[in-house]
Amino acid sequence: MTMLVAVARAKKDAKALRHAVNCDVASLGGVRRIEDADFSSFAKKIPIFFFGRDEIELASEVEAEIRKITPIYQIVILSKKAVRNTRMEEIREAFETAKAKLRLSFKFEDVFLFSNKNELGVEIHPDYDAYFVIGEGFVKNTKRVFGVDIEEGNLIVRKLFNEEWIYTPKLKAVISKKIGEPLNVKLHRKDIQPKRINVYKMIEKNRSWLEKLEEISVDFIRRNVDGDAGVPFSGGKDSTATLILAKKALGEVKALYVKVSHEMPYTEEYVEYVCERLDVELAKSEVRFDVEKFGMPTHGNRWCTKLKMEGLQRIATQTLIVGDREAESRIRRERSEIEYRVAKEIFPIKYWSGCMVQLYILMNGLKLHPLYYEGFYRLGCTICPSLSDWEKIILEQFR
Repeated sequence: MTMLVAVARAKKDAKALRHAVNCDVASLGGVRRIEDADFSSFAKKIPIFFFGRDEIELASEVEAEIRKITPIYQIVILSKKAVRNTRMEEIREAFETAKAKLRLSFKFEDVFLFSNKNELGVEIHPDYDAYFVIGEGFVKNTKRVFGVDIEEGNLIVRKLFNEEWIYTPKLKAVISKKIGEPLNVKLHRKDIQPKRINVYKMIEKNRSWLEKLEEISVDFIRRNVDGDAGVPFSGGKDSTATLILAKKALGEVKALYVKVSHEMPYTEEYVEYVCERLDVELAKSEVRFDVEKFGMPTHGNRWCTKLKMEGLQRIATQTLIVGDREAESRIRRERSEIEYRVAKEIFPIKYWSGCMVQLYILMNGLKLHPLYYEGFYRLGCTICPSLSDWEKIILEQFR
C-alpha cells in the first residue's frame, strides 16, 4: 500500500531488488514483448523501473508505455546484463539517485518544468532539494544581503551545508548560508541577467504533474489511514501541502498545532488562516521553552524537539499524516512511507521537492507563510540551532 514501487522485468530480478531497496517491489512477469505487459497497476504509484544493460531496447518501450499513464517515473539502466547479476551497492545507489531525479529534474521552456530528464544539468544528489524564489521581499533581501540580482520564479537548488545554486534560468550565482559561518558569495556571474518568471504561469504549465502527484498522495492517504486522522501542522509549507491533501482525501481531518513560546512571526495567524480556508478543525497544544532552565538548544541537545513531541502526543490522533520529505535529511530519507512512533504515521509528500510543495499550495488558492516571501527555506522557531545568519537577518525586519 505504498506510493513508490521498484519494478524489474523478471521475478528473479525483482527478488534481487527486494534485498536492496526500501519500498514495494514488482515485476513485469518476465515479459520480453511490451504488448504482453500490464502497466495499469502503476497508475497511482511512482514506478522506478530497473533494467540490465542487455534490456535497453525493452526499457525504451516501457518508457513509451508508462508515459501514457503517468509523467512521474524513472528508468534505471544498471551496468550488468541483468538486475539479478548486479551488486547490491550499485542497485541501492541507483535507487537513491533515481528518487533524487524525481525532484531535481527540470527543463526550461519559458518557465521551469518538472521533468524526468535532467535537461537543465542540475547535479543530482539524494541530499539536495530545490525551491523557487517567490516574493518581492525574497528578491530584495538577496540583493541587500548578497549583492546578487535575482527575479521571482528563479530556481534555487539547495545542496549540502546550505549552499545554494541559483538558476535564472542559467546558473547565475552560488551562495553559502552555512550555519556558524559568515554568509558568502562563491560565484556571481554579473553578465547574466535574471529572467522574471510568472509563478502562476509556471503552475499552469506544471498542472498535470502536480495533479498526478495529488492523485498518488490522496490515494495513499485513503488506503493507509486507520481511525481518526490529524496533520501535525506547523504553518510550514510541507505541513500546509499535507493538510490540503488530507482534507481532499478524507473530508474530515484535524490540524494539530503545537504552539511554542518562541514561535516565528505570523505563524499562529497563518495556521488559523489556513484552517479557516480549508474548513479544518484546529487542535492546539501549547509548549513553553524554558531557556533559563535548559539553555539555548544546540544540535547536540535538542530538548526543544522532545517538548514539542510531548505537546503533539497530548492532541495526537490514531493516524498522523506527516509532511516529512526525503530531501530534508538522511534520517527522513531512510524512513519508510509508514512508521509507528507517536502513533501510526504516514508520509504522503515523501518524494516531493520544495518546488512542488510551493506550487501545489498556490495552485490550491492559498498563500504561503509570510516568511517564505522574504527568503526562508524552512520554518522552525526563533531559537532553533538550525537558523543561519541569513534567516536571522530576515527576522530582524520583524522585531
